[in-house]
Amino acid sequence: MRCLVTGGTGFIGSELCRQLQSRGLEISSTGREAPSPDQLASTQLLYHCAGVAHQSASLADHKQGNYLAVLDVAERAAAAGVGRFVFISTVKASAEGGPYAYWKWRAEQELSQRYRNSAMSVVCLRPALVYGAGARANLNSLMRAVRRGMPMPPAGGARSMVGLPDLCDALCQLLDIDPGHGTVLNITDGEAYDLRRIYLAIRRGLGKTPGRAWLPGWCWRLACGVLDLVRGNSAEQASYRKLFAPEQFSGGEARRLLQWQARDTLENLMPAMLAELD
Repeated sequence: MRCLVTGGTGFIGSELCRQLQSRGLEISSTGREAPSPDQLASTQLLYHCAGVAHQSASLADHKQGNYLAVLDVAERAAAAGVGRFVFISTVKASAEGGPYAYWKWRAEQELSQRYRNSAMSVVCLRPALVYGAGARANLNSLMRAVRRGMPMPPAGGARSMVGLPDLCDALCQLLDIDPGHGTVLNITDGEAYDLRRIYLAIRRGLGKTPGRAWLPGWCWRLACGVLDLVRGNSAEQASYRKLFAPEQFSGGEARRLLQWQARDTLENLMPAMLAELD
């Protein structure tokens, strides 16, 4: 099977390319640019990993990168005779979410409608927060904060996550399994991670003792409120919400349909993640 990966140099795309190559498959990849006709020729499965993930990106950038560019690549793929289009979305995809979640959701809806009766089937995979070597954004910032001496946070606010190797293994299952056109699947490792569990995993990875919870919950709320004022954060970007709001999703349907099971947890990938901190 010949595969094409857009966003092949990114966090998810680079690991996916590595796993596909390890299976002996012929692959090609792009960055954020649309694939050429030569790349699409004879491609049977296209993984669309390219997109805009930065929360600070403009509304126009989110619409372009997570909606218009998705539809453009899908149109090119369908015209070239690609058999299956796999869109990497997010568990946060929603009509009520912020720009990132909203335009991912719009792309899912449009793909399902446009190609309902097409020879090209569409599958949307919604990974939870992805951890693993090379993780950036909030996880990276949190690891740095714990290394600098951040106190133990209060328990509560569990969220779903998934390891990068496991996510890409689930994507590779689509080489042999067709879950059906328009299928939307959440991908999680089945664990529940609250901020305290993540904190303790980082401490252990650093070779430190668990530490002490010397700041009460109201202090965390106050500190997050001050940080939001300084940064001018919106309600969607509220620091306390990001740290403590529960965000759990069921991944049982993906495990059943893809005959897949996660093998990693945050704890066993944390040493590799910390090794990349400068």
